[in-house]
Amino acid sequence: MTGVFDRIHDLAGQVERGSTTELDDRARACRTAKDAVEDAKALIESVRVELSEGWQGGAGEAALDSLDAFKKNRDDQADDLEESAKSFEVIRDALAKAQSEARDKRERADALRTKLDRVWHDLGNGKGNIVFAWGQDKILKAEALVLLADLQLAVTTYDAVLLAEGLKLRNKTGQIWELAGSEKRNPAEIAAILLRELPALAALVAKNPELRLALLAGDWDKIMQDPDVAQVIYDYFGFKYDENGDFYTTGEHSVQSYLGWHDLYDKLEPVIGAKLDHTSDDGDNMEFTDPKTGKQYRLELWKGSYGFGDAFGGEVGFYTREPGDDHPEGYFSAAQGDDQIKVTQQIYDKQTGEVYFTNDGQGADGTDKKHFWNLAIRTDSSVNPDALGQRATIEVRDTDMRDRIYAEMTRYAAAHPDQHLTVTKGTDDPPTLSYDWRK
Repeated sequence: MTGVFDRIHDLAGQVERGSTTELDDRARACRTAKDAVEDAKALIESVRVELSEGWQGGAGEAALDSLDAFKKNRDDQADDLEESAKSFEVIRDALAKAQSEARDKRERADALRTKLDRVWHDLGNGKGNIVFAWGQDKILKAEALVLLADLQLAVTTYDAVLLAEGLKLRNKTGQIWELAGSEKRNPAEIAAILLRELPALAALVAKNPELRLALLAGDWDKIMQDPDVAQVIYDYFGFKYDENGDFYTTGEHSVQSYLGWHDLYDKLEPVIGAKLDHTSDDGDNMEFTDPKTGKQYRLELWKGSYGFGDAFGGEVGFYTREPGDDHPEGYFSAAQGDDQIKVTQQIYDKQTGEVYFTNDGQGADGTDKKHFWNLAIRTDSSVNPDALGQRATIEVRDTDMRDRIYAEMTRYAAAHPDQHLTVTKGTDDPPTLSYDWRK
């Protein structure tokens, strides 16, 4: 008789175990650390000014350059700390809202249970009749089930916020990594959360007549112009519309950053309506291993049509695999931290030379434009995907990594002349290479 009421109590208890105070403390700790970082930067700036007056020659200039680099690093760290503080505050507010909902639903459930207990108590004392008691039992339990559903929705909403902000925190480096501290979710759990979010996304579209018409017409550009819908899609699926370039890209904290890359994913193209050229279609991948760390790296390129022919574009992905990694063969993690690369990708017509669009790192967090995945897709069914070319410039952390990527891409190009891939070394500062892919 009390099953639904116990479930409400158990779920409310789980929510209330979270600590908004702890999240607030973490946000404050981030900002305290940010203040300390900015104080250190100010001190470095003053020291540099004093030293620059006396330091001359190559060694002096190199030392000053090191101080400049250190100062920039402090700027980046301060930005990370501020963004992390904001993430903790978003999680705190979402938890506070979920806890308020939990208290309300539990109090209302307690009132219903008291009322139900009174009905059966009166029946036991000869008051009322069994038909009335059973009728009240069904009505009150139905009301309790509605409360349970509302509470489950509140918990799901909080969990989705926790997932989105947690991804942002885990992708930070330095001190931020220490503050993240959340346990990695498995892909099945991520998928479940995303699927539970779909009804809320559908409700946003359904309440707007213009968006309903756009959905029927397959006009995703129109749908993504709605800020509420666009935010939900970005938070939980990672995709974002770039108005200046008129293409869709994806953020660093997208669910794809968690799922990494597996050879199996290319076989799912028909499911998402994609028909792509890719550099691993015969099982020969552009991979190399860092002899100093044993870490493996993989570079993947794609271009072609998406959305069952309604869109076109390209992707450049960079992935890593730690030595001794126990993931299945063929699985790589999305590149993080210093392993990430800055990509400027251009999609063009091989026959006419027309450039359709350029993604110079949109979707990356912060200002460094480094990412594990440069994606750019435009909705247009009139473009012939077979005529698409992709060219890009890739910037990496050092010349050693640049040379290894260059050597592997050159090997691959020679082994696959049908790909029509040409690779060129660029500058050493910053370390870059460029390619043109005309398959």
